[in-house]
Amino acid sequence: MTQIAGGEYPLQSPREQRVRKVLIVGGGSSGWMAAAVLATALSRDIQVQLVESDAIGIVGVGEATIPPMQKFNRFLRLDERQFVAETNGTFKLGIEFHNWGRVGDRYLHQFGTVGRELDALVALHHWWLLGRRADTREDYPEWQDCHVAYHAARKNRFAPSGPDKQQLPNRYTHAYHFDAHLYAALLRRVAESRRVDRVEGMVTGVERDGESGFVTGVTLQDGRTLEADLFIDCSGFRSLLLGSELGEKWTDWSKWIPSDRALAVPTRRAEGGLKPYTQGIAHSVGWQWRIPLQHRTGNGHVFASAFSSESEAEERLLGNLDADPLAEPRLIKFATGRRERAWVGNVVAVGLSSGFLEPLESTSIHFVQTALERLVELFPTRAMDPVLRDQFNARTQLEWEQVRDFIIGHYKLTERDDSEFWRYTRSMDVPETLAETLEVWRARGHLAVNGGHLFKIGSWASMMIGQRFLPKGVHALADRADPVEIAGQVRRIAEECAQAADRLPPHEEFIARNCAAREMA
Repeated sequence: MTQIAGGEYPLQSPREQRVRKVLIVGGGSSGWMAAAVLATALSRDIQVQLVESDAIGIVGVGEATIPPMQKFNRFLRLDERQFVAETNGTFKLGIEFHNWGRVGDRYLHQFGTVGRELDALVALHHWWLLGRRADTREDYPEWQDCHVAYHAARKNRFAPSGPDKQQLPNRYTHAYHFDAHLYAALLRRVAESRRVDRVEGMVTGVERDGESGFVTGVTLQDGRTLEADLFIDCSGFRSLLLGSELGEKWTDWSKWIPSDRALAVPTRRAEGGLKPYTQGIAHSVGWQWRIPLQHRTGNGHVFASAFSSESEAEERLLGNLDADPLAEPRLIKFATGRRERAWVGNVVAVGLSSGFLEPLESTSIHFVQTALERLVELFPTRAMDPVLRDQFNARTQLEWEQVRDFIIGHYKLTERDDSEFWRYTRSMDVPETLAETLEVWRARGHLAVNGGHLFKIGSWASMMIGQRFLPKGVHALADRADPVEIAGQVRRIAEECAQAADRLPPHEEFIARNCAAREMA
């Protein structure tokens, strides 16, 4: 018996209500991530099957990630160095933004915390701002100078940080760049080794129960029917089950993030060392990514068709490559927003089938990861327990809206007025949640987001300070200190961070010694 406030209730888990089979519709990174996770997490009496067609291509632009992916790979028991080698991967200490505040500006959204705090209650950025008032010398440290990751990225150095995060040399973390196609192939091998059954076939129809509306099966082009109790929609932008079949309503965010196109093209590796960071370079319309891999560089240009033609965007992209292209640019069309609910009936949408936010902060694969983590935590019976479904949907909505606000902030906080695109974004109204965050920061440098936010004070401070949106005041407890003394301490922290980075090996050397791709070894 389970004791619950108000009385005792028998456990409601009859064997006939247990999910017996899960069908994943679609492959690619999201489909094989789902397959690998479910095969690892679920009991052996639950069958996991994936259906995909080799005739359908995958988007495959999600080649950059954020640090929580370390947790995902550990759950799958993937060896980090083998994973990097098998996906032609590299390591990532952050994202370098060019031209976002003003043309010519650069700042790094670095992963990790400041080198060290000066006070247990008042965050270092308050002290940095206070010291900045008193130290008028041109060489006063930039905010990013107070992070080991910044100095390491600037010098193209990398090694994983140590476990003791109280020590200054270890106060950074990392993510990855990798070839999305190779990652999907790796996960397929993992999933199939853990009893996932792959079916080759094109889904042409969906069967549903007339009473409950639940999906009972999908029909393939060759006439076969695949049945299951729970369906995971990983069909990409088509949203075959959640969008097309169940008709779940779309929430449009394009008024805040107007880009609706991307052009992607690989290039040869650029000269000058292997960068341990992603680059996001703002142009007159939209921005361009550069993602360094061992064997090539991934490039792309995100832009808004309302402000630029496709031919103009292609000219901008090709004119700003740092090495020779290996193919013709590939056009990807998208809409920014999400389905109101990601879990409807017995269908859970994961990845692009549930929504899309442009890859400015490398969150696409992270959304897949967290959706799968929530699904495992709230795994249902065949009744598709409504209380679990509602909890899943509420937490999904909150996460997407929080990340949305962070991305919108990059566009809103520009000072650029050199094009219609930037004049639009800097003057647009923003969601109330973001407006409150910006107002609280502007007053005295505090962050008005809850503790569960993916992007915490370090990320927001990097973006807002990097784009010249400085608070008018600092923490009331910091205002009492001697600014000259504080400035000296900030200088010492920046020097210690630079010295810690100097002790790291070159990124390219670390990869060559530990995780070189087979064809690169």
